[in-house]
Amino acid sequence: MRNLRKLTAAILAVALVLTSMTAVFAADATATVANADKAATLKDLGLYAGQDEKDPAVGLENALTTQDSLIFLAKLFGYYDTASALSDDEVSEGLAKFDDAASISDYAKNVVAYSAVNGILSGSTKDGKFFVGAKDTVTAARFATFMLKQMGYKVADYKVSVAELAETEGSKVSATITGDLTRDDAVGMMYGVLTAEKASGTTVITDIVGDNAELKAKAEKLGLIAAPVTEDLEVVSVKALNNKQLEVVFNQEMDEDSAEDKDSYTIKDKGETEKTLTEDSCVLGDDKKTVTITLDNAVLDCLTNASKAKVIIDKDIKAVNEKTLGADKEVEIEVQDGLLPTVKEVKATGEKNIKITFSEPVYEGLLDSKTLTNGNFAVKSGTYTYYVQKAELSLDVINLEVGTKLIEGPVTVTVNDRGLNETNSIQDYAGYKVFKGEHTFNYVKDTSVSVVTVKEAKPYSVKLGFSKPVKAADLRLFHSTKNAANYQSNVVSTESKYVDEIEFKFDTKNPVPAGNINLYLVNSDTDSNKLIDGYGIKVPDQTLTATVVVDVTGPTVSSKNVDKNLSVKLTFNEELKEETVKKSANYTFKSVKDGKTVYFTIEYPVDNNKKVVKLNVPGKLDDNTEYEVVVKKAIEDAVGNKMENDYVTTFTTGDNTAPEIKAEDCYVVQADGKIYLKFSEPMNEAQMLDKANYMVKQKNGAAWRDLSDDDKISKISDKIVLLDLYGKTKADEEVIDPDVKIAPIMDLANKRLFGKVDSVLLEKIGVEAVNFKSAELIEANKIKLVFNTKLDTFSNPDIEIGLDGAVTTTSGAVRIASVESQTVNDDGNTEIVFVLDKDVNTDATFTDDLKVKVPVALKSNKDKTASKSTSGTLLGKDLTIAVEDKTAPEISKIKFKGDDDETPEVVIYSYKDKNNNDIDPTDNYDKLDKDSTALVSITFTEDMDYASMSKLSFTVDGYTIKEITKAAGNKFVLSIKAKEDNTPARTSVTQVYNVSDSEGNVLASGSTWTIRDIADK
Repeated sequence: MRNLRKLTAAILAVALVLTSMTAVFAADATATVANADKAATLKDLGLYAGQDEKDPAVGLENALTTQDSLIFLAKLFGYYDTASALSDDEVSEGLAKFDDAASISDYAKNVVAYSAVNGILSGSTKDGKFFVGAKDTVTAARFATFMLKQMGYKVADYKVSVAELAETEGSKVSATITGDLTRDDAVGMMYGVLTAEKASGTTVITDIVGDNAELKAKAEKLGLIAAPVTEDLEVVSVKALNNKQLEVVFNQEMDEDSAEDKDSYTIKDKGETEKTLTEDSCVLGDDKKTVTITLDNAVLDCLTNASKAKVIIDKDIKAVNEKTLGADKEVEIEVQDGLLPTVKEVKATGEKNIKITFSEPVYEGLLDSKTLTNGNFAVKSGTYTYYVQKAELSLDVINLEVGTKLIEGPVTVTVNDRGLNETNSIQDYAGYKVFKGEHTFNYVKDTSVSVVTVKEAKPYSVKLGFSKPVKAADLRLFHSTKNAANYQSNVVSTESKYVDEIEFKFDTKNPVPAGNINLYLVNSDTDSNKLIDGYGIKVPDQTLTATVVVDVTGPTVSSKNVDKNLSVKLTFNEELKEETVKKSANYTFKSVKDGKTVYFTIEYPVDNNKKVVKLNVPGKLDDNTEYEVVVKKAIEDAVGNKMENDYVTTFTTGDNTAPEIKAEDCYVVQADGKIYLKFSEPMNEAQMLDKANYMVKQKNGAAWRDLSDDDKISKISDKIVLLDLYGKTKADEEVIDPDVKIAPIMDLANKRLFGKVDSVLLEKIGVEAVNFKSAELIEANKIKLVFNTKLDTFSNPDIEIGLDGAVTTTSGAVRIASVESQTVNDDGNTEIVFVLDKDVNTDATFTDDLKVKVPVALKSNKDKTASKSTSGTLLGKDLTIAVEDKTAPEISKIKFKGDDDETPEVVIYSYKDKNNNDIDPTDNYDKLDKDSTALVSITFTEDMDYASMSKLSFTVDGYTIKEITKAAGNKFVLSIKAKEDNTPARTSVTQVYNVSDSEGNVLASGSTWTIRDIADK
């Protein structure tokens, strides 16, 4: 009844003292008071006061009337004030059906009426009349019925209501309470129900506490609510339960979505072969700390017995307290199953259905199927043998279906009826077979009707549970009004399977309303499609009650998983609104080191899971690089609640790419017999310098040969090796277009060349050519030039600035002023940073004196060069390379009227009132009324990436940004609306998220610009 408790915490705690009254029944001298301490606790929580303001124990021995019991519950569940606010007409209407309404005390009428209207109180019937029995002593069964109904459960038989209340998850109510109740008994039941789980999934005390911090602290101290865990998350143990299942135990309660995410775990058979997990592989146990992982991608999928497996638990797996491991946890476990599988239980689940439960997961030898060979099983009643027409596997359970109805009495089932010599015998995943043996149970047809309960009720979905497995087709659920098309769920079919739960979905246009609501389960008109259990007992149409809790909380990210260099998967705690998830502007993805934007595509939903979104990177992420992903708070859940805060996460990629080597990256010094081999990344040094890993063919027509003792091999860097071949003469030493074979050596992460076990052939390795590799504009007046090799000597005159392909010669052109630095990068290549004599545009173009905008390039001297590599090779002549834009964009600057200096070009124009009429703010002292609108244009120095922007990227002081649009050129326009009257017409714009230019260069957030009027331009 969360909707009724949207009262403030103060209201919840005020005026809980029951109205003073004379006890209707005299004290029972024989009554025992056992719950005085619980009465005191309830009083301290503000949930009980009793008959004495100072001492809650006074009067506990007195009998409790029906009307007072309803007041007890109104106080406990927080709807007393709502009931008290009912009008006289509403009270009269609520009590109209009761023939003894006049007997209800005035102080209780409102609560009794409220209880009747909301389905808590039905009343007893006699001769077609309804009675409250207001002043009768309430029985334990009736009080428990009131409680269960208030908690959202349907009570099929009030006689077993105490037992049902006691069995409710978390309940501490004794199942032995019977007969008439004293106030003491009721206090004990009220206290015992505080930790019980309601049909909505939350506990009674959790709903009572709500956002009241003081009340929550008291409940935590009493142990009614678990106090938040602050300790770091740790893995307590990892072990193989059998060859099919593993168990991971954590030191605290885990976030369910994160703990059950298959990407949180990597399982490697024998420490090498990674096993494939499914969405159903990982299950969090009832203790919320233990995860069972089942290798269920295929029936035959398992770990090798008598081996060691490797389990890696992702560093981002999350506990309830938001703690993560912080670092991947890698554990080696023993896989050793020496126990024989046994039959634990055999029982009937229907007239023709038998369930066999084993001590561990089993399968049929060599068969990768859940449909088993019927001949492995025999079913008998005395001398009569049933025909087994179906056998279906589900891990440690095999379900049999026989051809005729079971005969009441002893039924005997034999597993591996054909003996143990068959290759397809039933066995465990270590290869141990189930002994052939008879297992007898007594079959009695179950004629009871499956009890339906509401397991979960949300605005867009309702989940019903059944006490016995059922099947149906064409099944419907209605809310509010039976058979009303507008209030109907989707039509459900179990597809001929017997199930324990059925979920119904409701359209977003007609969700289930909040509060106590009636649900109507309606069968098909076709008899064969009706809801039925395995015994042929039909489940009739019925009315259920549920408490629907309105979701007012925005979604949060439960877990993040990085799939090597390919994607980032984000799992939320609830289903999301698709249009907000698929908008790329609601995310930022960048490299931390240089702020460069990572381009990605959005996959949603992932595997039909509407809680999961995946950011796929088409070009792959770099190895060993830190990245940042931001999910903006514009993301909404299915009902429209936005995230409360941005979600920011960083991660570092590992070495996920196999090393490579290409002939064009290698070179030779012909006369000296030297071959330089350049790998794509640092390699295992011992393998890289092992002569046995190389063969050479020095020239066309020569034979392949191993490296001899006279040949030399040396390390130039951690990814460049030199083969220096020996020859008795210069001719013997010479290499011309040589071929080289390289064994599949490994990098530092033990990845083989090209990820293969085959040798790599490099053909016709050419002589060295010293060229430009890249040129980047890193600041408005600085260019970084990278060569394709390491230079021994660099000569400044070798390099010139080129514009549009030509060397600059005009007076207005840009030139190199100096060299700032010369370094060798991680690839072993020389980098030169040049300082220009003037700034160029941030998009790596230059605007000359004639206002012509041309691309900037670098050129080498066309006649001669003096720069040379460490091998003595000269830089190539007349080379040209375009300069790439690696500079952050800026806001364009102009000189406004009356200004001496240039300022950012951010202007406001097109003012309109709330009726869309043009207005001039100068008529109102440069102020705008509430809901007036205007346009603000922001002009950048270069083309921008529109996808990196959204209305969330900026804020305008005093205004709400309605949308952002791209105008001509480099201009973007914000449509804004005034929040209040007298809003200044010209305020400021602040950039709150990074935005990028068309090349992915990031303009960092944090800048604020003054808005100028367009008339000032």
